[in-house]
Amino acid sequence: MPNAAHSPGIEAPVTRYFQEFLPGLFGRLLIADLESLSTRFAIEVTDLAAPAWRIEIEAGRIVRVEHDGPEPSCTFRLDGATLLEVAAAKVLPAEAFFAKRIDLEGDMELGLKLSTVLAPFFEGFPFHG
Repeated sequence: MPNAAHSPGIEAPVTRYFQEFLPGLFGRLLIADLESLSTRFAIEVTDLAAPAWRIEIEAGRIVRVEHDGPEPSCTFRLDGATLLEVAAAKVLPAEAFFAKRIDLEGDMELGLKLSTVLAPFFEGFPFHG
């Protein structure tokens, strides 16, 4: 289960990931041949005080990354260190989920599909924050 204690040094790179890195990809196709992907999900970083980030993907492209907005279909809960490992393509999202480093709430089927489908995104757009 993700750690709920505060992790020093994690807040700045996690914030850069959501406020700078992901918005820098707006409009770009995330994964080749995945124009059919349109969904809303949230990522809650459990060792930070900030509310969950809501991410919206339309036609395979990120169009929104905010703390509010449309209701997500599922929410991933993980600590900042796990997020940064997944975002840097050091660990696959599905591996982190099955190792109980990521909790999933809401539409489980969608969440598991996203964890598999987005693995190539993290490999193609690794974050080194």
